[in-house]
Amino acid sequence: MPSYQNAGDLFYSDRLGQISTYPEWTSEKLEQTRRALEELLEKRDTVTEEEFNRGQTNYYWTSYVLRRLGFCHSCSERAPSEADTRPDYTLFYDSADFFRARDYRGSRDFFAQALAVIRAVGWQESLDEITEEDGTTANPAVELDRYLRDTGVSWGVLTNGKTWRLYHRDTSGLLSTYYEVDLVEALESNDLNDFRYFWMVFSPAGLGGSNRGDAIVNRLYD
Repeated sequence: MPSYQNAGDLFYSDRLGQISTYPEWTSEKLEQTRRALEELLEKRDTVTEEEFNRGQTNYYWTSYVLRRLGFCHSCSERAPSEADTRPDYTLFYDSADFFRARDYRGSRDFFAQALAVIRAVGWQESLDEITEEDGTTANPAVELDRYLRDTGVSWGVLTNGKTWRLYHRDTSGLLSTYYEVDLVEALESNDLNDFRYFWMVFSPAGLGGSNRGDAIVNRLYD
């Protein structure tokens, strides 16, 4: 059984079936990242036992995962919209891309070189329905769709720390078309391929390309 879910056929199924032929499949960075995240999971074992809220999950887990993956990320950057849209994270391939963008904060130009924006929720909260502080319920994928439209970024990630979903702006409004991997299960699995299906999509190589171009997600999608 595959360790991923390609809901609504976000990616071409035949291309996912051929992903093991991509050169990144045997990348040393992949195995290095897996070891780093396994160590992080061991250090954060209490995270898997507690019902952490959004802020705690971001502080103790999600921010560290993004750094271990190799992203340069920025938090709560304002998108140019009347609704004061602020993605939890904006992902850049490296610090050079971020430094070029920071002079344009508050405008779409800031997000022009971003690889993805992220909507994060609390540890293991549902990715389909959450309860807001005022007691109302909401679908976080709807907010991620708004992030994508307000920023102009093509790719969006929705995560509760454990489960990671990738959406594309062209279909994010459908809410049911995404690629999903359970990161914790992938790290705890004895099968390296389970983690490969995470890294091949959610790493800088996946979203940006091995050398800032030819992103794996674009090969699977276009």
